[in-house]
Amino acid sequence: MNNNPTNEMMQMIANHVDHNEYKHFLDEANLSVKELLALSSELYRLSTTRWNNQQASDNCGVNPFDVISLLEARVAILARTGDEGYADWMQDMWELAVGYSDQAGLSRKFNLFAELVASTKADLTREERSVLFYTRSLNRLAQLTDYWIGEDEARPLWNELMEYALTSMVGDEQHGALKVIKGNAPWFAKENEQHFQF
Repeated sequence: MNNNPTNEMMQMIANHVDHNEYKHFLDEANLSVKELLALSSELYRLSTTRWNNQQASDNCGVNPFDVISLLEARVAILARTGDEGYADWMQDMWELAVGYSDQAGLSRKFNLFAELVASTKADLTREERSVLFYTRSLNRLAQLTDYWIGEDEARPLWNELMEYALTSMVGDEQHGALKVIKGNAPWFAKENEQHFQF
């Protein structure tokens, strides 16, 4: 692969560009899936090497904005790789959504969790990891909605998670999921107490 896309993307990551700029760059670069996967791996390798060297020399932690920028780049790349990069895309989307601040990055955080829920929901029967990221992301999106917007807007999200637990889980797994819902949204559990009798 030509080294130019790697250098340009590393510069964009260092400059903490807006996530749409990665998409625009990739539209222009028109890379194959193989080249995209190689680019994603190379960006990860270069970034982690730089961070390890930085930590060794000044004993400081990694700048969280550097991590967010790398994840934004990788998410944009992996979204174009189809099935070959889907597992890594789910993991990076999760880490990116979690990494955004509830204050300054709240809108982006909502959008990332919503996109991850929609994508994994469509893939539940095909990819086992999709179930993990679907339920975790739906739970997180429901929590954020409950806290920042309100119960009325969060109710359909909690209901979706409850229905998934009731129809697709059994035993300890189902009990654990319902317990998480009850712990995060006691008001919702009270409204649906017939499913939370434990």
